[in-house]
Amino acid sequence: MNQPHPEPPELWHSLTEVARALLESQQLLLARPLLRRIPRGDGHPVMTLPGFGGADGCMAPLRVWLKRWGYDARPWNLGRNFPKYRMTSLDAATHFREKMVMRAGRELEKIYRETGQKVSLIGWSMGGLYAHELGQQHPEWVRQVITLGTPHGDPRGTAAWDVMRKLYNSEVPEDMQDVTGWVATNSETVEVPVTVIFSPTDGIVSQEVAMLRHADVNHLAVNSSHLGFALNPRVYRLIGKQLARF
Repeated sequence: MNQPHPEPPELWHSLTEVARALLESQQLLLARPLLRRIPRGDGHPVMTLPGFGGADGCMAPLRVWLKRWGYDARPWNLGRNFPKYRMTSLDAATHFREKMVMRAGRELEKIYRETGQKVSLIGWSMGGLYAHELGQQHPEWVRQVITLGTPHGDPRGTAAWDVMRKLYNSEVPEDMQDVTGWVATNSETVEVPVTVIFSPTDGIVSQEVAMLRHADVNHLAVNSSHLGFALNPRVYRLIGKQLARF
């Protein structure tokens, strides 16, 4: 018998993802008055971690803005966040996630050793899972964690679940997929400040899945598409305020 799980986002939000992301990128070009009110950065390093299938170029506009605003913005330098092998189960996806967290940890340590300062981590979608885990594993290197549209909860509550199963021709029945290991890390004690930025209109990750159920986590809602998180001026405004807080 299938275990109950969160519902994926509304179909309309999923179908309009690309159009809304394009609109948000255009709004960013006109948002200087809005962003000018944000406190200037203090120069500390900020590392960006892209979502599944993304590479450093996906978050380049955000890093450009962070540098202009006074931060030492860094890419993760790990290429595309995508496995070179076929994933046929959630266990395989969990293994890939663990591998990427380990690799990102080495890059994080390099930045910390080079600058002598703790690093703020900004992770988009699956990159937010990496960022959160790194914050719990290495609080001595991490200043704070900010996640953007990250599926912290049951992955079956995302629009990507069925797409990924079909893409990889997974033959493992859905009721046989054990999500316990996938979400276990997200219930651990929060070692560094964590801010979860989520969108009620996210077309990929439902609001329920995007929440990190912990009393010490700061949740901020913003109207954004999933694809537009790294291009949305309202998201930039929230990021700027959070970076200045810690």
